[in-house]
Amino acid sequence: MKDKKALLIAFGVALFALMMVFSYISGREKELLDLATPIKVVVALKDIPLGTRLDDTYIEEKIIPKKYVQPGAAGNLTDIADRFVSIPILKNTQILESMLMSAETASIATRVPKDMRAFTSPATEVTAVAGLVQPGDYVDVMATFEVGSYEQGRSKSEDTFTKTILENILVLAVNRISSKAEGAGAEASKEQSAPGSLFRKSQPVESGNILRTLTLALKPDDVQRMNLAQEIGSISVSLRSRWDTGKVMSLPQLKARDFLGIEKTVIPKSAPAWIDIQGASQKSRY
Repeated sequence: MKDKKALLIAFGVALFALMMVFSYISGREKELLDLATPIKVVVALKDIPLGTRLDDTYIEEKIIPKKYVQPGAAGNLTDIADRFVSIPILKNTQILESMLMSAETASIATRVPKDMRAFTSPATEVTAVAGLVQPGDYVDVMATFEVGSYEQGRSKSEDTFTKTILENILVLAVNRISSKAEGAGAEASKEQSAPGSLFRKSQPVESGNILRTLTLALKPDDVQRMNLAQEIGSISVSLRSRWDTGKVMSLPQLKARDFLGIEKTVIPKSAPAWIDIQGASQKSRY
């Protein structure tokens, strides 16, 4: 009887030990399989100098075991294409987010699309959608001109017309803010600097609510058109919808006489009778 009881105890202990060993082996197997899972990362094809813009001549996708993937490694080419590196990178090194320039630290030149130019034009809240245009938006550019003749050394306006000279144009910067993150940061700084704020700073924050300029991404020949248009006429922009397909409509120019349906000479509106100036800033002309 005692032998039978001892046998049962030994059998139970052996079964428990077997279950523990099986559990350990299963856990290790799962862990090893997880570490061996193939993961796609982006690595350097060759040594990459500081400041290089990444493209498929510098980087490639590679499959490696999960255990060798470094924290923050890029997973595919599209995530980092056209980004600029902030440190030199050696061949076969995994590309990490910390190796790339952030949108806030990269210069405006890094955000200008290939074969395009950055061009700055004066703007006001009246001519630029109440100052609601933000970096990354797309706009159409309109120019308004007066035409006429000279008589006895004086100009005589005979008609006014508006023409959409550029369509679907990328806004690179508004004033000196070139990203929405910078704009949000400026607004937060202004809020923290408000009277009575616990986080009030001693140094004044540069005002960002007065629209002065828009910087646009233009083709080289469009730069010439834009420069000429703002020298001989007035410029306004219209904001495109985020759901816009980017279709170019090529609208014809609109003459004041055709718009009004008259044959008489159109007399442009006179200059404003007053200008509201607050400090060094012109607040409104209308």
